[in-house]
Parts: sequence; C-alpha cells; structure tokens
Amino acid sequence: MSEFEYIAKDIISSPKFQSLKNEPHHGTTRYNHIMHVAKRTYKISKRMHLDYVSATRGALLHDYFNNYEYHNLKGQLKRSKVHPSFALSNAKKDFIINKKEENIILSHMYPFGNVKPNCKESWIVTNVDKSCAILECGAYKWRERLTIMFIFLLNIIHM
Repeated sequence: MSEFEYIAKDIISSPKFQSLKNEPHHGTTRYNHIMHVAKRTYKISKRMHLDYVSATRGALLHDYFNNYEYHNLKGQLKRSKVHPSFALSNAKKDFIINKKEENIILSHMYPFGNVKPNCKESWIVTNVDKSCAILECGAYKWRERLTIMFIFLLNIIHM
C-alpha cells in the first residue's frame, strides 16, 4: 500500500465517498475530480515539506457532498460560496478532522467563497482544485465538440 493510499484509506473506503463515483462533476465524476486534486496535493505538499497528511485529507473532503444536498440553490456563484460548508458538515459527521483540514475544505473556493485560506496547505488545495477543474472541464468540452463533429461528418458521408 502506498503512503497516499494509507493516508486516504478511511475516507476512500467509506460508502458515502464511494457514492461520489455516481455524481457528475466537471465532465467527469466527483470521485475522479477529488482523487485528481488529492493526489496532486499530496505530491506538491510532500515535496514542499508541508503537512501533507492534512493537505491530502482536506483535498479528499473538499467536495464531499452529493448533488441533491444543494440542488435547490440557483446560480453557479451561489453554489461556489455554499458548497464548502456542505462538504465540511459531511466531513465532520463522518470523520475526525483537524483545524487545518477544516480550513482547507472551507477555503478551497477562494476568492469566490467566503473563507480565505490561512495556511500553505489550504492555498495548495485551492490552486490545485482550480487547475484540475479547468483541465477536466476543458477535456469534457473538447470530447463533446469532437463527438458533435464526428456525428456531423458521418451524416455528410452518408448523404
């Protein structure tokens, strides 16, 4: 078992966390997005000799919620401000988290959210989350456009 897997084992093995495999998010699943963020966070924070355990655990829990938990909220900006509190509430119910992990979860949407990162580990998760989201959304849109172009070309060929 790798060190990352050892750190993440209790979170990843929980049924609620596993249910995130069925939640669409950024053109992938919430589970895949979280894992991308957590693995990159682990590598960066370990290389920088920071608290990589808290950084990794905070990254794993930064989007720890299901879509039905906030589906009534309208608008992307409002969701970006509120969903960290849903994730934190769920994390506190299911796991023991420290103050650093709490700040990582609450501040990961900064500057769109209400809480500013107060440690280097929080800043890492905030930036890694945004870069992963951009890459995931970009890849999704690219696949979507390629599919439409492919269907269009097939229709032209069959004319």
